[in-house]
Amino acid sequence: MSKTRQILMVLMLLSTTAASYAREAKSPLEGKWFGRLKVGTTNLRIGLQISREGEGYRVDFYSLDQTPAAIPMEKVRYADNILSFEKLPLQISYSGTLIEDGGKLKGIFVQGVPLSLLLERVDEFPELVRPQTPMPPFSYASKDVEYTNRESGLKLAGTLTVPREGRRLTAAILITGSGRQDRDETILEHKPFWVIADYLTRNGVAVLRVDDRGVGGSEAGDGNETSLEFATDVEAAVKFLRSHPRMNPKDIWLVGHSEGGYIAALVAARDRKIGGIVSLAGTAVPGKDVLIEQNRLLRAAQGVPKATLDWFMPLYSELVDIAIVEEDLEQARLRSKTALDRRLSSAPVALRLAGGPVLTQQVDAIAKQLQGEWMRFFLVHDPANDWSETRCPVLAVFGKKDLQVPAFQNAPVLEEILSSRAGKPYSILKYESLNHMFQHAETGSISEYGKIEETISEEVLSQMSLFILGKKR
Repeated sequence: MSKTRQILMVLMLLSTTAASYAREAKSPLEGKWFGRLKVGTTNLRIGLQISREGEGYRVDFYSLDQTPAAIPMEKVRYADNILSFEKLPLQISYSGTLIEDGGKLKGIFVQGVPLSLLLERVDEFPELVRPQTPMPPFSYASKDVEYTNRESGLKLAGTLTVPREGRRLTAAILITGSGRQDRDETILEHKPFWVIADYLTRNGVAVLRVDDRGVGGSEAGDGNETSLEFATDVEAAVKFLRSHPRMNPKDIWLVGHSEGGYIAALVAARDRKIGGIVSLAGTAVPGKDVLIEQNRLLRAAQGVPKATLDWFMPLYSELVDIAIVEEDLEQARLRSKTALDRRLSSAPVALRLAGGPVLTQQVDAIAKQLQGEWMRFFLVHDPANDWSETRCPVLAVFGKKDLQVPAFQNAPVLEEILSSRAGKPYSILKYESLNHMFQHAETGSISEYGKIEETISEEVLSQMSLFILGKKR
């Protein structure tokens, strides 16, 4: 045997030995695990990233169809091939046994109710396909910008996309929905505001999309803001665009999604020089009514039985009423507990068997969720008053599979209001198969948002562009 061949054989042996040692040294838990959690009629994709942390383990939990963010688990234990962990603030727990030579974890996941969850080892979590996300080269100019809301003193940051040709351009400001959103309104790797900005700008409309307060490049407020304060951020954006040398100051449009829709109405009611509004699933009835109907629809979509809903929804409505009148959180929690106790005897048998403590925890969580300045304003504010004060063209778009801002609840009210504005153009579009994100959907459930590859319907994008440019009025 040649010397070279001997050296190669030694290297191969060393390599094999090292690889075997690495396999033996590595914990049987470390790595990525993936499974599907059946919740009612939907299947949520679940991922675990497990790594060594000191003498124990760290578990990062992913609900891949709901958020790309990792949720670090607590009280992680591994002994006798059994892994367990929990997250008390989210009422999550899991206990699973390592089976099939370490290839699978079989166990029970609990968040309110126990559900079977089988996890398998994977090299990577399944990627989310997003074909509409804009890709270069771009036919327009894109520039990051900053300006200050003089009323709050906060710096706001965003991106302005501008057609390469033309002056006195029509411009649009994109207004995000509830919660802290970045300038692209990113959710589950969908970037609907970037898709809208790209489409409109390629069709001749300049677009400004902005990070919400405390997100990305925008400065944070005190955390107690309501939609009224967020409206001043939009007014600052209007002022910024009106001072831009290439924009037509009389043709600045507001494009709002969900909460952003009624913020657009609020701003336009105070500023009669706004060029127009595109409301995407914007509300037209008080927030209390929206929230109650939203909860009923979402819980039904999750498979909650009708008998349970018939019992629960009057209780939920009472909890909302308590939140509206009771500013003190502890008092709201006590009154909510009293409301539950009064109704518990009439609960379906399955709920009573689940036990009072479980229901008490859920009612307490709802009581906390309904507190806060933003929520209290949302519950009592009636956007119908703002819509009636607008004088600009309005395009309102609804999806009939929207379970968050139901079309059947909001579109007729908005139709009645807009039709009473003599001589003011408007159009209300309702799409049979679109959800709250304006994706073509099967059920409209939130759990579908991440599974659907489409970010936003091309027809909705087209109708927006045509209406803003005056071709469909």
